[in-house]
Amino acid sequence: MNRAVPALATLTALLLTGLISAQPSGWGTVKAQIVWPAGTDVPKREPIVAINQNADKGHCLAKGPILDELWVVNPKNRGIRWVFVWLANENPKNKAPLPINPRLKELKDTKVVIDQPICQFIPHAIAMREGQVLVAKNSAPIPHNFKWTGNQLVPGNAGGNQLMPPGSELPIKDLKADRLPIQIECNIHPWMKGWLRVFDHPYFAVTDEDGNFEIKDAPAGKYRLVIYGDGDKGFLGGAAGKNGQPIEIKADGTTDLGKLEWKGAK
Repeated sequence: MNRAVPALATLTALLLTGLISAQPSGWGTVKAQIVWPAGTDVPKREPIVAINQNADKGHCLAKGPILDELWVVNPKNRGIRWVFVWLANENPKNKAPLPINPRLKELKDTKVVIDQPICQFIPHAIAMREGQVLVAKNSAPIPHNFKWTGNQLVPGNAGGNQLMPPGSELPIKDLKADRLPIQIECNIHPWMKGWLRVFDHPYFAVTDEDGNFEIKDAPAGKYRLVIYGDGDKGFLGGAAGKNGQPIEIKADGTTDLGKLEWKGAK
């Protein structure tokens, strides 16, 4: 009996059920704009009043008021900033790695940087790939502390808390891809919040000031697009959106999903 026959049958069955990833028929780009729902008022950002009672208010307010980051929405086009977006397998039960374009297999940038120059984390939301080093900087003339807290069950992500004198840097290595985000804080300036997500593939993005994102060199075919807000906003679509929405990425071109409204936003 040919032993290859059962193995081939098993492989075929797994492909048909979507429990392993088939090779893509090509590569393409997917993009969209995440927007505040039409027919509702765009949230207005307010100055953070707690800064007025902080010992470092002179530095913190040197360039004007610091506005809250509960929702950062462009009033001109309703685009929502700081939203995490990534690709996942079409079948949510499929935990196989996504196919990766040969051009993206090697990390081009070994470091990603988050700074705290004037009592805010810049950027407020940051995404990185497993294997990169997160470099926390303090380019301010005042001390900060950098506290990060992630999934306690994932080695490397549990977190830490480090005092950062002016002009210092803190490299954080061995962060792992995980379904949960990592929260970033400064206890000296408790209004300061930031968010980090780590992925084991290159198909992720964070929306810009217009709510736009673009993911290039993505595998063509049927996948899911997962959309997660910073902070405690959760997934677009609530709990039902945790597995994302089905999409089909066309090869050798751009799949434009248009405007995706953040339904149920408050």
